[in-house]
Amino acid sequence: MAIPQGIAILGNPKRDRIMEHTELVSLLSKNDAFESAPPEALRTLVEESEMTELPDATYLIQQGNTGESIWLLISGELDILVDDDIVNHMSLRGEVVGEISAVSLTPATATVRSKGDVIALRIPQEALHDVMKTNPELASSMLRSMAKYLGRR
Repeated sequence: MAIPQGIAILGNPKRDRIMEHTELVSLLSKNDAFESAPPEALRTLVEESEMTELPDATYLIQQGNTGESIWLLISGELDILVDDDIVNHMSLRGEVVGEISAVSLTPATATVRSKGDVIALRIPQEALHDVMKTNPELASSMLRSMAKYLGRR
């Protein structure tokens, strides 16, 4: 389902605020995984994505399952678990999870679970792969980001 021109963020303290495509594109462009991608590629990703409200303890990604989406955190907090142990915590607007599994179509190495209510942009892996086919800059940016992450592990 494509996102309408403006997205109402319900359940957010700024309840009546509309999040525009341009703001979502800007959030993506500030993330290492998307920083070298041309704006038109990011706009296409946003158009193919959906804003999702997730209640507490919702699993976005489960360790061992192939990633179906990349998630861009809009508001709330996420716990990252490996073998049921919390190993990281994310709470910064614009943080991204799920890119390695969604890009490589391999089983996820961690579980990602909402901690409290979360709003996140879900980018389906099919949309990501389609855009990467026509935008080598996006593919390069994703691969560089993944290599940096894996180099730190």
